[in-house]
Amino acid sequence: MGLQVRDGSWGLLGRWFLGTLIGWFVGVLLAIGLSYAVVGLFFAEETNLIVGLVLGAVVGLAQLVAVRGVLPLTSRWVWGAAAGLGIPFVVGVVASAVWFNVTEASDTWLVVVALAGGALAGLLQAPALRRHTSRAHWWIPASLVSWGVAWLASVAWAEAGIVLGGAVLGAVSGSLLIWMLRSAADHEAV
Repeated sequence: MGLQVRDGSWGLLGRWFLGTLIGWFVGVLLAIGLSYAVVGLFFAEETNLIVGLVLGAVVGLAQLVAVRGVLPLTSRWVWGAAAGLGIPFVVGVVASAVWFNVTEASDTWLVVVALAGGALAGLLQAPALRRHTSRAHWWIPASLVSWGVAWLASVAWAEAGIVLGGAVLGAVSGSLLIWMLRSAADHEAV
């Protein structure tokens, strides 16, 4: 068990960062477009109803493709990200509309939903890391922190958040992933 990342950690981190950054950018644009096109048919204006699902799926797919050959992940990675981010966003939109009679979620509410999404995505993705590290369980808090900080950066910097959110997500999650893989390798070598 354990992936040897000592020599290739910068390469893995660079691939992860770039894949996450591209996935975030494409995912945000696709989520906005689909939200206006699809959800706009049923609501007066776009909502965050499908943002989590689309963003999670595209980021997960981009990460999987970017690290292929270095860290072999499975399609479970993509599904975990899509469901993990998608479910809290759907629940968050419905809850804010039904319980709070709010059609436009606040930035704070979106960060809370992203934190929940990060935790759920981490829970669903952690099994895909078990083949590579005995510390796969650390992916749950790592994902929670990564998605929460990325979403906070995204809402804090408005339009620049379309890129900065992905950069933050890639840097934080990639660094924590390298730490998990290295720590497990160091621990197993002892």
